[in-house]
Amino acid sequence: MIDLNKVKNCYLYTSKVDMRFGIFAIQKRLALSFTPIEILGSIFIFVSRDRKQVKIYYEDEYGSWLFINKMKYYKVQIEAMIEAKEISKDDLNYLLKGVELKSKIEHQYSI
Repeated sequence: MIDLNKVKNCYLYTSKVDMRFGIFAIQKRLALSFTPIEILGSIFIFVSRDRKQVKIYYEDEYGSWLFINKMKYYKVQIEAMIEAKEISKDDLNYLLKGVELKSKIEHQYSI
């Protein structure tokens, strides 16, 4: 499992991602933007188009992990922004619990 104390960075992708992607397709997509050193120990979060499914990719010294969270009662409350924005570990916890991150992310990453 993920030890949040060992996680270096959390990245949130809000651009359209095909949720049929498996672990190898996600690895290829990440390799286009990040080096292997950056990927190791970082969390990458992908949100479905309808905001009801989240995939989390994590790679540590033991291997690669792909977690899927399908929400029944709420949607992820984020707006589209530039791909792969860094978020805090607290924001990750809030995101997975359904708390709205919209205003905080827009304020923090305004262009």
